[in-house]
Amino acid sequence: MKFYNIDMHISIIHDIKNIFTDLGHQVDSVCLSGHTWVNNEPKGSTEIINVNNWFNINQDLCDAFYNKYKDELKGYDAFVHSYPPAFALLFERWNKPIITILCTRFEYPCANRLSWLIDGLNRLYKNGLLIPISNNLFDKAYCEKYTNFKWEHISSLCNYMGVEWVYDKKNKIKTWNKSNLNINHEMIDNNFNIRNKYDRDKVITTSMGVIHIPYNISIMSAFEHYYCNIPLFVPSEKFLKSTPKNKYNLLSELYFPEHPLIIDPKWISLSDWYDDNNMPYTIKFDSVEQLYSLIDSTNYLEVSERMKDYNIIRKDRTYKQLAEIINKVTERKL
Repeated sequence: MKFYNIDMHISIIHDIKNIFTDLGHQVDSVCLSGHTWVNNEPKGSTEIINVNNWFNINQDLCDAFYNKYKDELKGYDAFVHSYPPAFALLFERWNKPIITILCTRFEYPCANRLSWLIDGLNRLYKNGLLIPISNNLFDKAYCEKYTNFKWEHISSLCNYMGVEWVYDKKNKIKTWNKSNLNINHEMIDNNFNIRNKYDRDKVITTSMGVIHIPYNISIMSAFEHYYCNIPLFVPSEKFLKSTPKNKYNLLSELYFPEHPLIIDPKWISLSDWYDDNNMPYTIKFDSVEQLYSLIDSTNYLEVSERMKDYNIIRKDRTYKQLAEIINKVTERKL
C-alpha cells in the first residue's frame, strides 16, 4: 500500500515509515520541521502549506490543498500523519483512510478555532475516515476528554537508529534537559546540551546513560534511547507532582501560556517512563540528591541487558499493532 504524509514532527513519521516499510508498504513524506537534520533528511515544503503558514491551518487552506493536489495524491491508498492533528483535515476530501497519531498538544495551532478542529476530527471519525492513534497514554486521555471517540494507544518504537549502547567506563552521562534544574556530578558530560546540534549516533555510543528532565510527558528521544538500551534516569512521579509547575520550567511544553485547555495533574502518572508495560527498568529518582546516589550505584550493564530483552517484546507487539492498523486501512478502502 502507498501512504502519503505531511508533518511538522520529525520522529513519529520516521518511526512509522521505518515500520511500514518493514511490513512491505510505502510512505512518501513531506516534513516541514526545521529539525529534519536530526534524521539527515531535507526539509520539505508544498506550494500550499509550508513552514510559514502551517500554523494558520483552516478550512480555506485545506480546500486550497485539495484543489492543488487532488490529482497528484489520488493514487495513494491512505494518509498518515502525526503533528499537528489538524493536518488530518487536509486529507478529508480524498475520502480515503487517514491515520492520525497523537503525540503532543492536540489543539495546537488551533487555539482560536478549536470548534473547527474538534468538529472536524469528530466528523472524520463518524464518516469512517479517521483511524485515531496516540503514541502515549497522556495524549490519549487528554484528547478523549475533548473528542467523541477513543484513541488507540500504540507506543512509538524508534528502532531505526542502527546503533546500540556500548558499555565503556570512560563514557559519561548526558542530560536531556530544557529546564532550569541544576545537575552537577563528575559522571555528567557538562559539555552536552540538546539546544545545540548534535550527532545522535555519537550520543548513543558515547553515553554511560541519559538523564531525562522532561519538558513533556512523552519525549521521542526517550523512545530512541530506550530501544538502544541506554540506561535512563527520570524524575519520579513524586518529584514531578511535588514540584510547582513554574519551578525549574519542568514540563514546559504542557504549561505554555497559550494552552487553552485544562490538563489534569493526575495525568502525569501516564508518562511513558512510568508505564512498566512499555518502559520497565527506567531508573527513577525522588530528588537530585537521590539521583547522584543512583548514578554512583547503578549496574549499567545489568539495566541495559534487561532493556534489551524487553525490547524484543516491545518490537513484536508494536509491529503486530501497526499491522492491524494497516488491515483497518485495507477494510476501509474496500
